[in-house]
Amino acid sequence: MTTADRAGVAGQAVPEATVPGRTRISARALEHLAVRLVGDAAQVAHREISVRLADAGGALRLSVTVPVALGGGAAGSIPDRGERVRRRLVEGMRDLAGRRVDVVDLRYSGVRRVVGRRVR
Repeated sequence: MTTADRAGVAGQAVPEATVPGRTRISARALEHLAVRLVGDAAQVAHREISVRLADAGGALRLSVTVPVALGGGAAGSIPDRGERVRRRLVEGMRDLAGRRVDVVDLRYSGVRRVVGRRVR
């Protein structure tokens, strides 16, 4: 098939043929992905984050425990930060894993001071 054949009628591209098979994402991989998404959004190290997944009628329910970051450029009120974490989880799980998240329960477990690095 030539490039002209793939262009199809009226300049519309014809999609590539799909390859048979399955892509599976384990629950553990989803947990790791959620931890990294939370860490990026909350500005906290991944080892300080706990995530539990549950089924919510075909979608996911995530229970997240994370400390509040102080300093190091962390901005916004605690409720605003929580909303940012929830939004990042919903969007990231949808975009990266193809999973729908209906509920994110967020619990702050303490406070961590974030110290910026010095540039030499």
